[in-house]
Amino acid sequence: MADKELTDIDGVGESKAEALREAGFETVEDLRKASQERIAETEGVGKALAARIKADVGGLEVEEEVEEEFVEEEEEEEEEIAEVVSAAELSDKTPELDDETRDALNKRASQNNPSFKRQDHHKKKRVSPDSWRKLRGSNSKRRKNKKGKGAEVKIGYRKPAKARGLHPSGFDEVLVHRPEELDDVDSDRQAVRIGSSVGGRKRERIEERALDEGVRVLNPTHVQEEEQ
Repeated sequence: MADKELTDIDGVGESKAEALREAGFETVEDLRKASQERIAETEGVGKALAARIKADVGGLEVEEEVEEEFVEEEEEEEEEIAEVVSAAELSDKTPELDDETRDALNKRASQNNPSFKRQDHHKKKRVSPDSWRKLRGSNSKRRKNKKGKGAEVKIGYRKPAKARGLHPSGFDEVLVHRPEELDDVDSDRQAVRIGSSVGGRKRERIEERALDEGVRVLNPTHVQEEEQ
């Protein structure tokens, strides 16, 4: 008994063993002395596993229905892990692109266009630097392309036509606000972006349906939380 490790107990892996240690069960002897109810209070253990642990370390018999409950819990955990893996794989999904479109995306990514700021935005606090307006003043130095006065929007800065409107991954973006809108999405060439006004509960339903249908979500919940 003294040489037995927590991970040697039937049904206890590294994560469960760590949870037991955090709950104060450092050794197998600690588990043998503790009551089944006390072990079940450990986070992530539950009544079924607690009964199984006591059966292993204390010589108790596990009832058949408890054993079935433990098996069901294990299957649920495996399904949750598989779903997380599937979601992670789906977040990296990319469409099949022809060489021309792929070259256009690479060219667009390598373009280093200037940032077009509104003329004289620094002179007035109420004027946003990003609210660009066409230059019309007859004395505008920027309109006359004077050096150091900033860049003016011109057609030459435009992105390659084949890549225009595409997400960097190559998908066409589709804005959705309801789960039903996924019915018209082609998962092979389109990805969805959930609208910013969509609430948490509906967002969850959209993501679950997207996962079932193999549709990539460009702004999933975990990304939103990291950005906040």
